[in-house]
Amino acid sequence: MPEEYDIWSDTKINPYQVNLVDMKDTVKIDLSSYFHPINKYVTSDFGFRRWRHHYGIDLKVHKGDSVANAFDGVVRITKRARDYGYYVLVRHFNGLETLYAHLNKITVRPGDTLKAGQPVGLGGNTGRSTGYHLHFEIRYLGNPINPNDLIDFNNYAIKNQILALNASHFEYKKEIEKIRYWTVRRGDTLGRISQRTGISIAKLCALNGIKRTSILRIGQRLRYT
Repeated sequence: MPEEYDIWSDTKINPYQVNLVDMKDTVKIDLSSYFHPINKYVTSDFGFRRWRHHYGIDLKVHKGDSVANAFDGVVRITKRARDYGYYVLVRHFNGLETLYAHLNKITVRPGDTLKAGQPVGLGGNTGRSTGYHLHFEIRYLGNPINPNDLIDFNNYAIKNQILALNASHFEYKKEIEKIRYWTVRRGDTLGRISQRTGISIAKLCALNGIKRTSILRIGQRLRYT
């Protein structure tokens, strides 16, 4: 296990503050015990979703479907949050952590030791969600990994027994770092923001999922690159 895992938090998803964009070494991670959380189809993939980055992958669930733990490990967080709704985060003995969000009900507690395949909760639609689905994340030292790098979601199975984790798995962060935001101040309009940033109103609307007629709120953050 990484020495940073001496840090244990039952409230913060990423208490480690380690940036792996320039990771020097390759870490071999055993995936052989993998159990698919739920055998349903993908509804939303990892990557940019218009104005923000989606750090996991969404799988269809019906209310009350059992959601399974992916690898042997220990429950670190069970919590309700505005975005994730009811969610569970498990630290695994292979060095990864997984997160299961928008649950209808949590069936484990922090400190519980779980085997791969044991349930962590029931499928739901809590938090910032527009329909029943499971938001599933895989992280290493708090840094999200694209689940598609490990898992064949068509066959509900891992692609390889061993993951050779290196800096290439975190290349996406370089694109995120290029994003710039404008914080709305009193008197700001889309026209004024467009003039100050050099970005057209049409592009501002597209980047942020808003309309020309949308009301701006003071303190609101608008992406402009």
